[in-house]
Amino acid sequence: MRRISVYGLCVLLLTALLTWSTLVQAAIAIPRSYIVEYSTNGQHNTVDSELAPYKDLYQIHHVYSSRLFHGMSFTLKDDPAVTATFVGAGINPVSYTQVDKLHPVYTHLEQHPVIKNIYPIYEVPRPQWQPNQRNVTFPYSNNDVQIYDIHQKLGIQGQDVLIGVLDSGIDYNHPALGKGFGPGHKVKVGKNLVEPSNDEKFGIESLGEDDPFDPCTIADSGHGTHVSGIIAGYDPEKNFTGIAPKANLAIFRVFGCEGGAGEDTIIKAMEMAYEAGCQVINLSLGIENSWPEDAMAVVAERLTRQGVIVVGVAGNQGSDGIYSQNSPASGKHVVSAASIDNSFYLSNVVQFSIITDIYFPYVPSSTTTSFPNGTIAPILSEDSSIPFGCQNDTSITPDNAKGQVLFLKRGKCTFSEKLEKAKQMGAIAVLFYDPDVSSKAVVVAKTEEGNLPCAGIELKAATRLIQYMQENGTAKPIHIGFPDEQKIIFPETAGRISEFSSTGPNYELDLKPSVTGIGGDVYSTLPLHVTGGWGVRSGTSMASPHVAGAAALLVNYYAQQKIKTTPTYIMEQLQNHGRLILSDNGRIENPVVQGAGLIQPYDSIMSKLHISPAQISFNDTASTTYKAHTMVIVNSGDALIGIALSNIPSQSIQSYANTSSFIPTEPVIKNGSVTVDLDFSSTTINVPANSQIEVTIRVVLPDPNSQTYHYQMYGGFIALTQVDTQERLATVPYFGILGRMIDVPVFDRGYPYLAVSKESDAKLDPIHSYVYDMNRKVSTKPAVVIRLLSGTAQMNMDVYHSNGTWMGAMDGGPWVYNQRNKLSQENYDTSIAWNGKIVASDKTIQVPDGDYYIQLRALKHFGNADNAVDWHEWKSGLIQVKS
Repeated sequence: MRRISVYGLCVLLLTALLTWSTLVQAAIAIPRSYIVEYSTNGQHNTVDSELAPYKDLYQIHHVYSSRLFHGMSFTLKDDPAVTATFVGAGINPVSYTQVDKLHPVYTHLEQHPVIKNIYPIYEVPRPQWQPNQRNVTFPYSNNDVQIYDIHQKLGIQGQDVLIGVLDSGIDYNHPALGKGFGPGHKVKVGKNLVEPSNDEKFGIESLGEDDPFDPCTIADSGHGTHVSGIIAGYDPEKNFTGIAPKANLAIFRVFGCEGGAGEDTIIKAMEMAYEAGCQVINLSLGIENSWPEDAMAVVAERLTRQGVIVVGVAGNQGSDGIYSQNSPASGKHVVSAASIDNSFYLSNVVQFSIITDIYFPYVPSSTTTSFPNGTIAPILSEDSSIPFGCQNDTSITPDNAKGQVLFLKRGKCTFSEKLEKAKQMGAIAVLFYDPDVSSKAVVVAKTEEGNLPCAGIELKAATRLIQYMQENGTAKPIHIGFPDEQKIIFPETAGRISEFSSTGPNYELDLKPSVTGIGGDVYSTLPLHVTGGWGVRSGTSMASPHVAGAAALLVNYYAQQKIKTTPTYIMEQLQNHGRLILSDNGRIENPVVQGAGLIQPYDSIMSKLHISPAQISFNDTASTTYKAHTMVIVNSGDALIGIALSNIPSQSIQSYANTSSFIPTEPVIKNGSVTVDLDFSSTTINVPANSQIEVTIRVVLPDPNSQTYHYQMYGGFIALTQVDTQERLATVPYFGILGRMIDVPVFDRGYPYLAVSKESDAKLDPIHSYVYDMNRKVSTKPAVVIRLLSGTAQMNMDVYHSNGTWMGAMDGGPWVYNQRNKLSQENYDTSIAWNGKIVASDKTIQVPDGDYYIQLRALKHFGNADNAVDWHEWKSGLIQVKS
């Protein structure tokens, strides 16, 4: 049910700003693997000794014994007796969970009095990458990040701060990363949690558990090295300075050369980072799960309670709409980092003789090492558009193409077919563009050796060329050239929320993301074997280390000033002084998109004003409980400050396309005009030196008779302005929802329904019984197909006899903390099959022959599990079980 939140011969890829973006895949439970949490510490030896009779039936992976977590993770092995139960009955289990419920180790733990929780282990995907040809010599503009002010004016560079990085390891031999590992080096501490077999299948000898080096030789490796450079890299020869260049790093390698890592491994690495003394931990990883109750989110929250600042990714599901936050950053008090695009980058560029006022970036295909200078063939189709260049395209002939560069658009045929056509017509190269994407998107092609040189350009460049060709025809040729020297490009999206950045909030309606960092087009270190050790990458994976590094600067500053702080205080200070981010239309982005804004660490350090809480959720309209909040405004300076409080509304989020729909829009519609008023207990206050004052803020909701409530997410910022100078001193983001979340339908229209497990699209007639013959050695089973419009904290399925007698719970449940389904084909709905077994009296048994039905109950959003009316109920048609 939960989905992750993380990335042919010729594949056509569309990448925003030519970036390498980290992608996130659907959450996958690792078969037969679990985490158990003990109620108290010191229980492991007892539990382990009790399981001695079954020592050959399970394998322990990690033992947890810190203040954060007590328990273990393990994988079950086949028990011949349990397997025989299924085989003898001619049953092919639908999932390992059904077998595990009968496994002696699982049943022992499930009934053990010291076991507090049993969590399935989900795979956290290793970040995947897409190729990019950019390089840049300065990671950021100081106007954006303020870090050079901190370094130069305050002398603060992260000294004596240990920052934990859980990732793919690091190339610590990189000049910018200290050229070594261990005491006296930048990379001071590290562990390798990757199984040796994972490396050995790539022909790599494992370096052992005490070495965090990234040994992977594949071209797309280096995620952890890139992240580490953002945090603490330094190379004056490259004019490169990370956020906290004098901080030390503790590297925990959790990802191998391919595939992901179990949540249990991430949790173990969190524990190791805590025990190593990390003051800040960066988690550029995650699964798409907006519930703060996920196991990783729970442990991350416990880290914050122990004084550790934990920063994670909001996620790269910007196209998925609302509630797309990632765990562990979805956890309470864990910092979730959204992303904006960088202000500039260096790029390979193409020059056109007819356009002299601007350079345009281009991306060569995967096999194009050089692109010839030449002349563009001025070919237009009959409708005066650029041709597609397919084999049946008669507009392209040897007479008008030979010896020239073809200019083609994407579509109608395969990429390889276009290249073959160009070759047949005598062209020397091909330029491509995509007419159906935003002006910053570029076609990136993976090609095979032997093809013509080809490259992609952005729509903005293509539009200029098309206009010229339509106006001038063949009268004036267009010469193109590809200079060796890279040029600085200032993207139109600079300072805007990145397209990939996930929208909040979390399902408890806590404000997520918390803040924004720069994640689009970030230049940093790579392993030395990858493009010379430097490159540009994009993703919230890059925004998170920006925020983590900035937090380390504040830790350094307050330690130097001998001021005791907490993780909450430091992150509130960064939130208080964030720069508000505008959308393309010039209006302020909603806080569920940007959090408190782009962090401004120098302002955060220099300001004597602190506001707590630093973010406000007015929740939904189901009650008046959360409609008033009290802010504590602290002046730590030596002079009185006169402050005026005001409301700066943002754009609203339109959760659904229209008032009759409950299908969330994907991507989110974020330019709404719904606003609210705020009532302040005082609009002007004087805060004496070294004192604090409380102010109560109450939201004034629009009249439902004049404003239809359909779950619009209103938002904005409480501005604190100095009365004398009119200088804005701080802001506090707020948001809320117009509507009662408990009234949102749990399921889409037409769902749930009963189907056959391998034909989930075909609904079974509810009037007639479905015959489930368990003697047939086939893998089809009755299945309940659901499509969630809203996240639900719990789903139960119970099996009843046709006479109404409760038989037991359907095997495999309950299903907890479920994400909503999406519009994508692979996540449109979910099929949950029944194997004929039930759980009754803590035992899993086969139902006898007879007629049964399944009753599903799903808890509504914010529903009370003890209140029957807070559950959505559905009853299946009859299922005739025959053994």
